[in-house]
Amino acid sequence: MPSMNDIAKIVGVSKATVSLALAGHPRISEETKAKVKEAALQIGYGSAPPQAAVPGEHRKERLTIGVLYVGANQSSTHGFFRDTLTGICNEGSMRQAHVVMIGMKNTGDEAEAEEVYDKVMESGASGIIVISSTAKLYGLSGLAARGFPMVFVGSRRLADSDRPLNSVSSDNFEGGVIATEHMVRLGHRKLAVVTGAQPLPWQTDRLNGFFSALRAAGIYAGEEAIIRIANPANPADEGWAALDDLGATAVFTTNSMLGHMALRHIWITDRRVPEDVSLIAFDDTAFFPLENPPVTVVKQDMEALGTLSVKMLTDLIDNPDQPPRQILIPTCLIERSSCTSAVQAGAQGK
Repeated sequence: MPSMNDIAKIVGVSKATVSLALAGHPRISEETKAKVKEAALQIGYGSAPPQAAVPGEHRKERLTIGVLYVGANQSSTHGFFRDTLTGICNEGSMRQAHVVMIGMKNTGDEAEAEEVYDKVMESGASGIIVISSTAKLYGLSGLAARGFPMVFVGSRRLADSDRPLNSVSSDNFEGGVIATEHMVRLGHRKLAVVTGAQPLPWQTDRLNGFFSALRAAGIYAGEEAIIRIANPANPADEGWAALDDLGATAVFTTNSMLGHMALRHIWITDRRVPEDVSLIAFDDTAFFPLENPPVTVVKQDMEALGTLSVKMLTDLIDNPDQPPRQILIPTCLIERSSCTSAVQAGAQGK
């Protein structure tokens, strides 16, 4: 099958230049772009699979859905990936579609980014669903520029393009609001939010939801309410000491790992959940119901993310001229035993 290496040899430029030219990058001259496109047309690069060139025609045959996983840290999203993939496979099966996996490691390296382009084109997929543990993605702008059907799970952006993308995401902002409103209803007025040292965009949305709910309740909280943890597994991380110093009676963590580690930290500092500190985590895990106490969470419907991604992708393949859409899926509060009212906590702490 023709590749970008073949085009590079014909035109006499690097593979990186070919990738940027096909993506319409402004730093490549119009003359070089024209030569690259002519060479691509000459060798038939990008004209196959026919599903991508003629979005509706392939539906006479069985649909092929590509799932592209791009991530430098797969362990951080293994549950998210597993459950979303379950939704993709179940919905794909309902539609009698093939589901093919396309795995890549996102390093930000330009050469590897071009490999993403080649792998997707060579997979024979009619369109792809992109799942990633990173917010900024490389190697896909060429596909986007050529109108290849793509749906992104979560709010993502291309590293070298500002074009809007088709996406299916959890409503992370509303999830932060839901968690905070629950703690405020319980009478808590000194709250903390625990997040990473450099929060990802979806964690930032949860942070913003946290502060929005506090403002709506007339509760002031400044930057000191944000506890940034560089290494959650390290009990000596400076962030945990900052949490101790703050003296919050209720804590919201922006992901499940931080939720588990916050629970451990509260226990090893001789405090009790929920008698001394109420705790809510964003994202459920199989272990939260088994913790002591079982942890209240804001749950996102990960299978629904996969299901709706397939529906959006098939619609995009059949109707390629529609404008990009962004679908938000609501989150919900799962109440367990890690939260109590501020009044009860104060009474039990006496």
